[in-house]
Amino acid sequence: MSLINQMLKDLEKRRSRDLETSASLSHNITWESRPDQKPFNWLTFTVIFTLVALMAVIFYLLWDRTEQNNQAVVVNKVKIVKPIKKIQTKKVVIKKTKPIKQVKEKVVINENLDDEIDNAVDIEEQDNSAPVKVKKTRRPLNNKQLAEIAYKKGYQFLQQGRLHQGKEYLREALSLYIPHIKAREMLAGIYIKSGRLINAAELLSEGVKISPEYPQFAKLYARVLLEQNNPQLAIRILEQGRADMTAEPDYYALLAATYQRVKNHRKAIDIYLKLVKVRPAVGIWWLGLAISLEKSGKNKEALQAYQRAQKTGSLKAGLIKFTNNRVSALKEIGFPEK
Repeated sequence: MSLINQMLKDLEKRRSRDLETSASLSHNITWESRPDQKPFNWLTFTVIFTLVALMAVIFYLLWDRTEQNNQAVVVNKVKIVKPIKKIQTKKVVIKKTKPIKQVKEKVVINENLDDEIDNAVDIEEQDNSAPVKVKKTRRPLNNKQLAEIAYKKGYQFLQQGRLHQGKEYLREALSLYIPHIKAREMLAGIYIKSGRLINAAELLSEGVKISPEYPQFAKLYARVLLEQNNPQLAIRILEQGRADMTAEPDYYALLAATYQRVKNHRKAIDIYLKLVKVRPAVGIWWLGLAISLEKSGKNKEALQAYQRAQKTGSLKAGLIKFTNNRVSALKEIGFPEK
């Protein structure tokens, strides 16, 4: 660049000297002598053109070098990126293929196994779900669940003959959850067998109010009331019950016997007639029907009912003797009409 600048300065000096000489001679030159100045102009043009071309070549070389550097950088970037893409695709393929194979194997196994594998699956789930077990044990149990645990413990003690511990756990179950039916029924049965009728009556009267849809409470409570010589209250409790005769025939047999005890033979007969239609092979119901018919003065129908009771063959020894005596007595009477 310094050489070019020096050349330009020399040209400028020469041009200024030429201009001074040309100015002094301009007055003596005629119109015809002006064409002689053309060689000077071509020389200047040639020098300027050479300088411009030289600068253009220099700029081109600089531009070409920068382009080569940029291409080298791009090539390096491509080389670095390509291996990364290949590694990523390989990882994705591995992650997709392995879970798919495992799922297929499990499906085939589950389709070919029966009940035995269910136990194995339960064990496997227990082994693999240890954290879940810890979470479950940390959850607080509600009163109903605690009452069920206490009831099961009490039942186990009763099976072992440990009556005192069994009753304590049954009481605990009821204190935790009052509507627990099994605990109440079992504890009431223990009280009845041990002769603690007052305690049994308290449990059962509360049970009838809490669970009126459960007929066993009303039936047990009525038996306790009969033991306490209170048949009228027993009838009211049984009449308020919600038992179905087909599902709970013993419930209505107790009601009919209670009607019979208070000498309400008409209602007793109505219930006994329905019962023997439901289960005609039960001899005790035919016997109850025969007694109420005889008490009502219907000796002919009573004799037939006694005879049906004999034919069932389900009567106990004492009742068989009683039935035979009544059959003989009614045959001797001859069925007087009233």
